[in-house]
Amino acid sequence: MPAPSFSPPGAPRLVLPDAKPAPPADAAVRITPSAFRFTGNSLFSSGQLAELLANLVDQPTTLAGLTAAASTVAAYYRSQGYLLTEAYLPEQAFAATGGTVTIRIIEAKIGRALIELDGGGQSAGKTFVEELLASHLKKGADVTEYALDKPVLLLRDLAGHDATATVEPGNDTGEVNVRVSVTSKGLYADGAVMLDNHGASAAGAVRAMATANVNNLMGRGDVLSIGGQISDQPGSNFYRLGYVLPVGGQGTRLSANTARLNYALGKQFAALGATGKADILSLGLSHPLIRGRNANLYAQVNAEQKRLTDDTASPVLRSERDISSLRAGLSGNFTDNLTGRLGLNSYGVNITSGQLKLSPADLAVDEGVGGLRTAGAFSKINLDYQRTQYLPGAASLHFIGQAQWASKNLGSAEKLSLGGPNGVRAYPVGEGLGDSGALFSLEYRYLLPAAMLPFGEPLSLVTFYDYGHVRVNQNGPGVPGAANSKTLGAVGVGAILGRSGNFLIKTHLAWRTTGTSPTTGDADAAPRAWLSAQSWF
Repeated sequence: MPAPSFSPPGAPRLVLPDAKPAPPADAAVRITPSAFRFTGNSLFSSGQLAELLANLVDQPTTLAGLTAAASTVAAYYRSQGYLLTEAYLPEQAFAATGGTVTIRIIEAKIGRALIELDGGGQSAGKTFVEELLASHLKKGADVTEYALDKPVLLLRDLAGHDATATVEPGNDTGEVNVRVSVTSKGLYADGAVMLDNHGASAAGAVRAMATANVNNLMGRGDVLSIGGQISDQPGSNFYRLGYVLPVGGQGTRLSANTARLNYALGKQFAALGATGKADILSLGLSHPLIRGRNANLYAQVNAEQKRLTDDTASPVLRSERDISSLRAGLSGNFTDNLTGRLGLNSYGVNITSGQLKLSPADLAVDEGVGGLRTAGAFSKINLDYQRTQYLPGAASLHFIGQAQWASKNLGSAEKLSLGGPNGVRAYPVGEGLGDSGALFSLEYRYLLPAAMLPFGEPLSLVTFYDYGHVRVNQNGPGVPGAANSKTLGAVGVGAILGRSGNFLIKTHLAWRTTGTSPTTGDADAAPRAWLSAQSWF
């Protein structure tokens, strides 16, 4: 469950209560305050607020100047996220010189949370919505931008749901009511189809995939998803079934997934009669630690069981492996303006602890002379970071980086792979496997002018550089003196047409910048071409 994308503009919509009217300002009245006194403040100390007005002490001013001083205090509150705080001058007698000026502060508190459900009874369910809102919009809580945003965004995270919040005056002074409007599509289906050449050559490079989602089965934003994949190599296919269920009022989600991968090797490996399968079962939990417009942070835990079987007909061999693992991590995203222009960032860190069990025959090889000793307990740490930096005009710069560190020699299913369309693009899928290593890509994209856009969809031209390095076996090779590292690099060009949610076509051409030729058995290509086309429904 990846971190959610940045929220759409306009969420939530806020209608603010009218501010207190300013007292009449007589420009002829001159006042020289010796100090400022604050009442009603609990979020910030009087000393903190006094620092904001230090330049006005012992300086002559007018009633308009004092009103502006109160506005300065209110603006400070709002800059800290307290959008509805008011500061004004209460009735008081002003000394011409040496007097203390009182500023009254009203720190807005939540009164009631009012719910409006629209969707013919098909919304997330009144009880579920009430539970979520009650967890976040508690009576007497401070009114902040984040406090108003989070429950609305959590509701919007539910499949097929939208929500907005309107702030209204409450019954008591300093109290506001929050009216949350929730709409739902009800029970509906969506999905996507995709065609690409991103598969391993011998197992079927050309692949056709389809995914279908049934949303809102239980009326609370849950999703049942079914996916399948076939390839141009008979016997190579993939099937997946998954379910995600929101639980509780804090945005927590439970997930369950099961998948079956079948493969059959052709081309240069056809004589082996090599086939295999992988059965995968996973259970996951995701919880939002931060859910906001410009920053999100999720904690995730995932337990996974893999059963892998490989067979060859000539010679007759069978390899069986069971991998149990538990992964815990954090993922999130945030925006910034470090360069004076918008930057989008996403990141993740995961720690995996697992156990690899081998069949007796495989274990004997693994522990024998030249064996890699992969069986038993293992752990690894994975890091990833992505950044999109918008540049002047229609250009943008995209960075993608990932790294892995392993505690020992890993089985092939747990290794980092450098090659392929999502790695060093001049090399085939499966090239450059390693226990520990790093991989990054840097892309420059230019969005063509509107007059040149086909079908009215955005078209970006791309140039890129990819680089990766791995340590093949963490504890050294099984054969002394054998090479134990690999470095791959590539440059290339490409194009991206369309957008997610409608249709998206990507094509890339990549050339090697390192002398290493492919070792997976695939023919070298200069350039190596990748193509994918996806459509959503």
